[in-house]
Amino acid sequence: MKKYSILLLTVFSGMFCSCDSYLDPKPDQSLLVPRTLEDVQYLLDNNVVFNFQGFIPLLAADEFSMTEEAFNGASVTEQGAYTWSEDLFPTGTSTDWNYPYEAVFYSNVALDALGKYTGEKDQQYYELEGAALFYRSMAYYELLQTFAPAYQLEGGNEQLLGIVLRNDPDINLPSERATLEDSYIRVIQDLETALNLLPDYVEYKTRPNKAAAASLLARVQLSVFNYAEAARSAEAALGLYTERMDFNDIDSGTSRPFPLFNSETIYYTQLQSTSVMFSQLFTVDNGLIESYDSADLRLRYYFQTNADENHRMTGHHTGSSTFFGGLTVGENLLIASESNLRLGNEGKAKSWLGELLSLRYEDDSYREILDLEGEELLARILLERRKELVGRGTRWTDLRRLNQEAEWEKTIKRDLGGEIYQLTPMSPAYVFPIPDQEILRSGIVQNQR
Repeated sequence: MKKYSILLLTVFSGMFCSCDSYLDPKPDQSLLVPRTLEDVQYLLDNNVVFNFQGFIPLLAADEFSMTEEAFNGASVTEQGAYTWSEDLFPTGTSTDWNYPYEAVFYSNVALDALGKYTGEKDQQYYELEGAALFYRSMAYYELLQTFAPAYQLEGGNEQLLGIVLRNDPDINLPSERATLEDSYIRVIQDLETALNLLPDYVEYKTRPNKAAAASLLARVQLSVFNYAEAARSAEAALGLYTERMDFNDIDSGTSRPFPLFNSETIYYTQLQSTSVMFSQLFTVDNGLIESYDSADLRLRYYFQTNADENHRMTGHHTGSSTFFGGLTVGENLLIASESNLRLGNEGKAKSWLGELLSLRYEDDSYREILDLEGEELLARILLERRKELVGRGTRWTDLRRLNQEAEWEKTIKRDLGGEIYQLTPMSPAYVFPIPDQEILRSGIVQNQR
């Protein structure tokens, strides 16, 4: 996928494998000194660090179900994510916490090296700066979805705790959680800077370009209810990235309909894999399956039917059984549609929705959907969002934001052998606890549940 620097990766791998926490002191940091732009590029070309996302939001949302047998065979962390437990990290650590902060550290090492660089600041220099800011922003955003409360529609985000923000690779600096407001401000500001620095085109979809930065900006701005900026960013991404994937053109005889780095993918990441996610007993919510009509090609290409008539998700944009978490054309079309409708631009909302449906439905069978208006149209856009983005890890964020509007709030229930677990709208369980080892090592404030 990318080229690596063996020396740098060896040093980094040894350091990270020996530590349980990414905010505690690391005496080996002086060994990590990328000096050239090529060194920085190699550092940022680490797919294992930058192109993976956590799995907790996927298991915690309402898209998939486990049988009692699957649940009993799952790990404690898998079980805890699925039932929104406050005790889901038996070792006191979590890859959903550690991996993003590893990406933050790598990004800061790269930015520090660029800040000390004495050579010519050419196009490559600025593109590397943009990439490092993008990677750090994506890591911060991921952490915010799991370990911080949802951004509040009614305000008060200055009084809520966000995440630890790191601008410096010196991990000996004291740790303190920023406010939720400041956390999102940092993510958005860095992405806006990255958008101006990144190139229009990149050779590998594991590297960000302008369209990727605009896409991530749209995702972030939607989560903070800034519909005007979300629409602008999504539309900018769609203008920058002009490829489209028409599901009518997919070879129906293939078991993997979406090849790796396909035309739908603007930026590639995949979710961390767990054993239960590959199980035939990890099935798609039946209500979600029933929302696809027979002319919807996603029903055919996203899922396979088990012998018991339940459905497994098998059509991932990874080209394999691994779940995809990246940025796509479809997500941007939906953000542009929803945001424009909420701004009162119904014509534009229908236009963007129509473009998506024309790529996902047989013939013109979707046309009657575009006759909907007002709240009925918004309900349909939100439904299409669930259907399009299933298995991406984005549904958890959607539940957190939509639960703040009475007409869209939802209670999730799990029935495991007669034992009922329930997650109500606005529950404190929508925020997972920070791993205990991180609290002990850094002294940061724990989430209250």
